Amino acid sequence: MIAAEETPLLPEVLRAYPYPWGNAFVWTSQEEDEETLAYARAVLEACLPPGPLAAPEPPQEVTVRDCSGEEYPEWTAIRAVLRERMPYARYVTAERMAGAEAECARRGLGTAGFQEVWTRRITAWIAEQTLYWCGLMVDDEAALTPWLMDLAERYVERGMAAAKAVGALGCTRSVPESRAALARLSAYEGLPEEIRESIVSLRPGPYGGTR
Repeated sequence: MIAAEETPLLPEVLRAYPYPWGNAFVWTSQEEDEETLAYARAVLEACLPPGPLAAPEPPQEVTVRDCSGEEYPEWTAIRAVLRERMPYARYVTAERMAGAEAECARRGLGTAGFQEVWTRRITAWIAEQTLYWCGLMVDDEAALTPWLMDLAERYVERGMAAAKAVGALGCTRSVPESRAALARLSAYEGLPEEIRESIVSLRPGPYGGTR
């Protein structure tokens, strides 16, 4: 529970998010019923940034084989502090964020734009989890059409959860709306090269594979 005087930093629909924001793909046990799909859509609508981000969010995950010990990027240490203090979206408040910022400063970790940056990143991780579930785990593609395709395309354009958004379009590319979104995105200017390559690999015929 949060105290009455705490100030939430996330929209109400995200404060109801029942899964830890820092654990990947926790939707996977959910039923594909109308209520759950409606909530997934509401979450994605709430997480979508109003315009393109200055830098993609969230940061690309690191793996043990990529680095070890002190080689892990600083942001992973900051995320660990946040997970401890606000593991669920309902705990993401201005007061707890300030406490996390103070703790990170005490540890010598970077705190520039702390509240803005980390509220955005927590939102992006929630969006990733939701896009993954919709694209990979939901079998009823008709129930996702066209809202998932529309939202996934905008996520890619705006630089939030782009890899998972492309993945959702790839998993549903038997639907014309997904193929059309991939075609538009393949010509979109300003995408990171790895995202562009993943889009091109999903295009049929001369644009890429047909997998």
